[in-house]
Amino acid sequence: MSLLITEKQNQAAGDFVDLIAGRLGSGREIHPETAIASAARVSGSLLLRSFGFDLGSSDPGTVLLSNEANEKGPALISLLGAFLAKNQVALDSTKLGGATEHRGTEPNLTTLESLSLLQADALAVAARHSLSLQQAAEAAALATAFIVKECSASIGGEVGFNVAAFGFVEGSKTVPPSLEEVVKPPTSKPWYKVW
Repeated sequence: MSLLITEKQNQAAGDFVDLIAGRLGSGREIHPETAIASAARVSGSLLLRSFGFDLGSSDPGTVLLSNEANEKGPALISLLGAFLAKNQVALDSTKLGGATEHRGTEPNLTTLESLSLLQADALAVAARHSLSLQQAAEAAALATAFIVKECSASIGGEVGFNVAAFGFVEGSKTVPPSLEEVVKPPTSKPWYKVW
């Protein structure tokens, strides 16, 4: 996985930020840990989908351990760290890690709830920008990093980093909800209906 971000990925990252803000925000209010976790879970889930596993053979929410996630998942965390460093978000290394007390408040959504709410639109963002699933995962990681930066004043960069890192793992190692085809009803009455 490359840490080189293309212009298409940059544009997609903006769309991912808008998606998170639009779906999880209320006016200008947004719960930082929920926004960060949800963005990171989407990123991890896109990465998981890039591995080509048969995700339909397991129940949503099932933990799916793989060498692919172990090998490629850390690159999402590296991208997060690189973005924060470039944007001068200082991190205290003694506060980084998986300890619960360093992850702020619990997100308001579970992993499956986050993915159910966001995955279809996230895949649409990837398609709109002609990104592979791995490229989309990187773009969503960049969006996550942006959200961490924006929230760092209120929750601290370390909390944001930890929530994001945990979210990447959750997304890349959890079978997502199935993508169901949504058949929309016709907007006008069919010609053969007279009533």
